[in-house]
Amino acid sequence: MSKKKMVKSVRCRYLAKSHIINCNAQNQSFIYANFRGAIFTKVKFNNSTITGCDFWGTTFKDCDFSGARISDCVFMACKFSNCNFTATTINYTTIVNTSLAECKNISLAERTTIYKNYPKCILSEELKATLEFLKSNKNLRTYKLLHISDKKYNELNLFLLQQRFTAKALTLLLMELVNHSTKKITTYKKLERQLKSFEIGGTI
Repeated sequence: MSKKKMVKSVRCRYLAKSHIINCNAQNQSFIYANFRGAIFTKVKFNNSTITGCDFWGTTFKDCDFSGARISDCVFMACKFSNCNFTATTINYTTIVNTSLAECKNISLAERTTIYKNYPKCILSEELKATLEFLKSNKNLRTYKLLHISDKKYNELNLFLLQQRFTAKALTLLLMELVNHSTKKITTYKKLERQLKSFEIGGTI
């Protein structure tokens, strides 16, 4: 019997399109990791901590999340097939356009929101101008946090930000990103926290 490969803890990493198969991720922590388009097959996440991660178009097959703690994550257009969520706690998480039918024993705790469809958001001209200006930011572009492509905004992230900040504050806070490194802003939650810190720090 071959020993399962270990998946080590990660923080603020962009791991899009990773293929992680037949691995052991037990008791590890995944903080602000972006797993856009990743595929997990037969991965054991038992008792792991998954916080502030982005899962866009991510596939989970035969994965075990028993006893894991999932919080502040975004699951968008994910596919779950035969996954075990016994005694998993899921808090403050957003689940969009994703069926949970194959998630055994899943229970969603407080402040977890499910959207059947990808939300549409209304953007002011000021916000559009700010987003246009930030388009050239290499990290934000790579991580697809504000734009999915040259022509498309990341409306889900903008929709979530609009629920956290007033229209005026959001435009000013986003502009403040120009004065800071964006290298470690790998996920939606990390972006929200960064903007919050500008607000609290009295930058605006």
